[in-house]
Amino acid sequence: MQWSLERIYREQVNGNIPPRKHLNILGENEQGEFGLTYASGKDKGGGRGKKKIQKKDADGKSVVDSDGQPVYDIVDDPKFKPETKFVDAPTGSKADFTFTADDLEEINSLQPEVKHRINRLLGKKDTQKNFKELFKGGLSGISPKLEDEFIEALIVSDDITSDDMKALYGQIKDGTAINVDKILNASDGQVFSYRDIFTDEGLKAYIAAKKVGTGGKQAGPGEAALAALSPSISQEGKGDINIAGNLVELKEGDGRIGLESKNPTSGKINSIFKKYLGENWNQKLKDAANENVHNSRPGQATLNIEGLWYLMKILDKNEKNGNLKLPSGYENNLPKELFEEFFTDGNIINELVNSINAKSLGGFTKDYIKSLFDNYKLSKKSGEGEWDILLAINTTNPGRGGIAVVKSGDQLLNVRAKRSLPSIIKSGPAGNRDYTYAFSPYGPEQDEEYENI
Repeated sequence: MQWSLERIYREQVNGNIPPRKHLNILGENEQGEFGLTYASGKDKGGGRGKKKIQKKDADGKSVVDSDGQPVYDIVDDPKFKPETKFVDAPTGSKADFTFTADDLEEINSLQPEVKHRINRLLGKKDTQKNFKELFKGGLSGISPKLEDEFIEALIVSDDITSDDMKALYGQIKDGTAINVDKILNASDGQVFSYRDIFTDEGLKAYIAAKKVGTGGKQAGPGEAALAALSPSISQEGKGDINIAGNLVELKEGDGRIGLESKNPTSGKINSIFKKYLGENWNQKLKDAANENVHNSRPGQATLNIEGLWYLMKILDKNEKNGNLKLPSGYENNLPKELFEEFFTDGNIINELVNSINAKSLGGFTKDYIKSLFDNYKLSKKSGEGEWDILLAINTTNPGRGGIAVVKSGDQLLNVRAKRSLPSIIKSGPAGNRDYTYAFSPYGPEQDEEYENI
């Protein structure tokens, strides 16, 4: 779809703009396929590079149709000299994108951010050229394709000014846009503000370009942006970056801790409950387990780790009172089979079985989340993608976000972060992220209330 200047202006200023008498000069009144502008009147045809002249009869009189409207001939415009293919003329031809004095006067009356966007887009090639000349060997750690995408993301950002861009050139070159030493020398569980790690320009660039290179089986969010901003950082694989020779697991935004590859269906989990509880496994029992769980409601199909803890206590009480007859050893075998669907390390699974039977609700919850981290880290040991540092950058909420460096599950629990309890029965077919722990750190200087686990 080809967007006219008028439509761009309307979108940016969130409303109507006064009629512009120069629409006819730019030829924007009527758009056809590929954005070519067609002449109005009975004999529509041609586009940019064409002009219309009123048709004359043999006596030199203007020809009109049955309604008295002028009839036009469409002819080549000798003044139009496109430099590229005709269909590319809207952006590929200098002749096509020339402003008149009226155009410039109206552009200057627009909101500053809209003027900035237009100015940057018009100077896009110069900006790209400056980057290419400064980094003749390419930006560190990313491919030429991602380099182009990174530069494009900066150019179209409303937050990065031309002065920011100039400052960023030098910071990337000098390796100062990101404070790599603070990340590598951080203590386990240390939390930083954005500006502890990024320069102002570096932070703007990271936020603008954090989605570069993502999607499908490509890299995770933030990887290409970090690699582009520092000569000490390069991409290693999905979720992984290399910082000065150290493999680091990156979690951007609402990062998830756990093995998303472990994705049992709700049917599989319910079958395990059915195996040990038989007809006793029903909605009434699930509602009883969920009764004291935060944000739960009767009739819900899901069950999180708090609900599982309450369920085991209900079963224990009713089995001892003789209200339920359950298989011998259910108190160990039931949770063990469940945990085997989410964890790969046998020692971690056995420790969780002991925890759910012996510890308080809070103690088990902490053990479970810690285990998600430890098992996730162990799954990369002695194999591809082994890492020692988890770097979490939360930019989804700039007012509360922060950066955390975590090396162990114990310290993960001490970081102020968004609370999200992992599920045992997920919300739907695509809800495998429900099984993981959402980890979005808050900045150290923030005083907003947050929930302790």
